[in-house]
Amino acid sequence: MPLVTAYHRPTSLDEALDLLSSPGRVALGGGTTLNADRAPSDLEAVDLQALGLDGIAAADGGRVRLGATATLDAVRRCELLGEPLRELARCEQPSTLRTLATLGGLVAQFSAESPLLAGLLVHDAAVELAGPASERSLAELLAAGLPHGSLITAVTVDPSGRTAAARTGRTPADVPIVSAYGRRTDGAAVVVALSGVADHPVLVDADDPTAGLAPAGDFRGSGEYRLHLARTLTARVAQELRS
Repeated sequence: MPLVTAYHRPTSLDEALDLLSSPGRVALGGGTTLNADRAPSDLEAVDLQALGLDGIAAADGGRVRLGATATLDAVRRCELLGEPLRELARCEQPSTLRTLATLGGLVAQFSAESPLLAGLLVHDAAVELAGPASERSLAELLAAGLPHGSLITAVTVDPSGRTAAARTGRTPADVPIVSAYGRRTDGAAVVVALSGVADHPVLVDADDPTAGLAPAGDFRGSGEYRLHLARTLTARVAQELRS
């Protein structure tokens, strides 16, 4: 991890929020992001592992509550979720990192290429927060950012409905260049989210998925190519869910 100047291990949310209110302090969950950086820094780590935020349980209304420090591997193994969401968690990281990386960390990073974040969007994810804000939809949080002074404590999802997914990558094992994930509940319209087309995964119109999108290109493909994939993959997902 970075050569941090101090390490804190709070035993309550209030203590954690108080510590994180000071500049230069960063929350430490699974450590897969901080541990990837070996450069010296002025950061102070606030370790969340003693706060008991790793629980996974059924919630009201058929929803599932996933604690912020639950690992991606725990999400992958959660039988309260459908197989499609569990598969997205499996695709998120290599197995050695899934046992460390946390769901809250994934949400906080706003990864543009995260298939799991796209899946959570489609499953009406809500993010529970401690601090000044109490709850935000995942879509709102990704668009506006994490409220200052807030800490993610859990994510709740509705696992019901039919789902379909499509993705394109350089190889099947690679992080997809663009992925589409869709869901349809009884009598409802198809809901689709895309990864790889914006600064974070986004919900799109299943009939006009590229409206308002202007993805940047990289060595894997141009912005135009990503828009082509968005249209093609969304059409596949929507057709499967409407059949």
